[in-house]
Amino acid sequence: MQRYVPGSGAYMKSRELLGEYDSNQSEMMGESCIRVNSNDEVVGPVSKFEAHRDEGILHRAFSVLIFDNKNRLLIQKRSDDKITFPGYWANSCCSHPLFDYGELESGIVEGVAKAAIRKMPQELGIDTSNMKPSDFNLIGRFEYKAKAKSGWVEHEIDYVIATHFKVDLNLNSNEVSEIKWLSKEDLTIFCNENPEIIAPWFLAIINLYLKDWWPNDSKDYLKYDLQIINKGELI
Repeated sequence: MQRYVPGSGAYMKSRELLGEYDSNQSEMMGESCIRVNSNDEVVGPVSKFEAHRDEGILHRAFSVLIFDNKNRLLIQKRSDDKITFPGYWANSCCSHPLFDYGELESGIVEGVAKAAIRKMPQELGIDTSNMKPSDFNLIGRFEYKAKAKSGWVEHEIDYVIATHFKVDLNLNSNEVSEIKWLSKEDLTIFCNENPEIIAPWFLAIINLYLKDWWPNDSKDYLKYDLQIINKGELI
């Protein structure tokens, strides 16, 4: 993988700060995320480290919602090894399209779906060899910022994409510690009982999309309207 190389000051800072974290997670902080403006226009590459430290740098992300044939949603508990928001419950899979992986397409499902197909095997052990970008539905985009007490921050335009797909899971314990398959009612109960351990972007996804919509089958998806919703700073 090609890596985005920050200036020497940022590099030394990253070496110092990342030394206390899991080596696999620290290594991924060198990935080249896609820096964007608030219109989701590509500005250039930015290292994952620079994008997630101090005040953060706005970049593109994706959040996958995987439903099974009973229309239950897969949610995951982020491993304690994760650098940002460890131990929080989140959607099925979330990460970043990368600048140097041909995942730059804007405003459509293509680029983020390619990234999801790449990332799901690494997090969840899912065989995506038969998956295509057209298997995903783009539900919406929103901008948000969420600061953790540890000094790390998420500042993203998050593409929410969803799919019905039969998956066999083989969890990577360095990424995911636990999963649940939940109905809409089950998810509401779980979030009401555990609000302090739900990832802020996942709460935003629930409030923006899943409260008013839940698929009845594999064809029942929202029509994407190109709007970018600004949720501001999430607490």
